[in-house]
This record gives sequence, structure tokens and C-alpha cells, in this order.
Amino acid sequence: MSSASQSKQELPKGAFRITRENQYNAVPKIFRSYWIKLAEKNTYYNKTFMAEWADGLENELVLDAGCGQSSSLSRRNTPLLYLVGLDPLPEDMKINNELRWRVQGVLEALPFADNTFSGIHCDSVFEHISDPKLVVGEFHRILKPGGRVIINTNSVFNPFMFPNKFLSVKRREWLKEKLHITSEGTYPAPYRINTKRKLVGFLRRAGFSDIRIYRWGVPNVYHPRWFLVLQLLMELLAETPLFCGLKHRLMATCRK
Repeated sequence: MSSASQSKQELPKGAFRITRENQYNAVPKIFRSYWIKLAEKNTYYNKTFMAEWADGLENELVLDAGCGQSSSLSRRNTPLLYLVGLDPLPEDMKINNELRWRVQGVLEALPFADNTFSGIHCDSVFEHISDPKLVVGEFHRILKPGGRVIINTNSVFNPFMFPNKFLSVKRREWLKEKLHITSEGTYPAPYRINTKRKLVGFLRRAGFSDIRIYRWGVPNVYHPRWFLVLQLLMELLAETPLFCGLKHRLMATCRK
């Protein structure tokens, strides 16, 4: 991979906000071909897969649940004309330019009528919810028959995500400052639904079908180098069926 081609690509979601070229150069040479595969898979699921999930919904009502400041749905070549954003923080939605409508609210009590939306997109939110049964029930209620859902979240079994379940917001902010991590914000992360078994179970009991699970991961921390090597070794271990839950990201798609 040439430096020029790397620098033109977007950063892996969740990684340190350093250039792709610098990420690549930080990886020990013995791991570089493997890192390229991880980064390409990460880019595919976080960008291409989530954008293509909405194919056919260009003229339908779609909810971006917990939209925050931006949406991966903006990476589509054909825009979604009726994209509704919902978030408890109106100041974040103000700078989200992909939305046609903005609604302040929470996932536990969605302010929409039954059978309203043809699609629900939820990215990096489920790790923060405290009542997953209520949330997936609300998703099912507001979705039209045949409607689709995509949920992208963290796996609680990933050892670099697991501590968030127990650390206070203040402590996590301190760690992010020390490690120079940039993100939209730091929120409680109880991880109540963040395993394959729980995610599939809650979705099935809410009435969803055609549930499919996807996993992938990419190193988030590139310095010090020993910590990067530890992450890469963990990713190699997570390629096996027995330890696949160690992968950083956990995604589900389903239908009503």
C-alpha cells in the first residue's frame, strides 16, 4: 500500500485521529499486511455496508436513532430524502447536515406513531442504553411491516471496551485526555445488550426476524507500540470461532 493511497482514505472509525499513513507506519512490518485487511474490513462495514443497507429507502422515512453530530448514511451516492434524526442533545443535531428533520428525544420513548418508518439506523448507541428490551420494543413499534433495522455497536467481550462498563464518565474522560483520544463525547456505557446472544435474543423476543450478525475490529490505539502489538495479536486470536467475541465491533441487521 503506497503512502499516497493511504492518506486519501478516511480514518478507521474509532481510531486515533491520526492519518491513515501514520497508522500504517506505526504498525510493525510483520503485521502490516494483516493490518491492511483489518482496516479494509473496518472501512467496508462502517461505511460501504451501512450506506448500502439503505438502498431502496431513498424516498422512505428513515430514522437515524441517536444520530449525534453526523451520520454514516451521508456516505451514500444517492441521498435519503426523508432522513429523520433523533438525539437527546439538540446542539449535536444542529451540526448534523444530513438530516431533513431533527427531533429531540430518547430511544426508550420514541415520539413517533406506530408503523411510521421503513428503516431504522442506529450507530454507536446500544452500548449506552440501560433498558434494551424497551428500546428494541420501541424500534419494532414504530417500524412498518417489512421495515429494516441496522445496529452497530461495541462488543462487551473486547478487552479494550470492557472497562467502560465499570469506569465512571469522569475517569474515562481522564483516560481519553491522557491517551489523546478524540470523540463526540463520553457517556455512560452499561453494555446491557452487547453480546451476540443478548442482541439476537432481545431482537427476536421483540418480534424481529431475519437477524444477521457481523463482527470486525481494528486497533484503536497506535502508541505505545507494545500496546498496538497486543491489539493485533488479540485480533488474530479473534479470527477463530471460539474467540470471535473479542472483535471490537458487533453489528446486527433484521426485519419486522
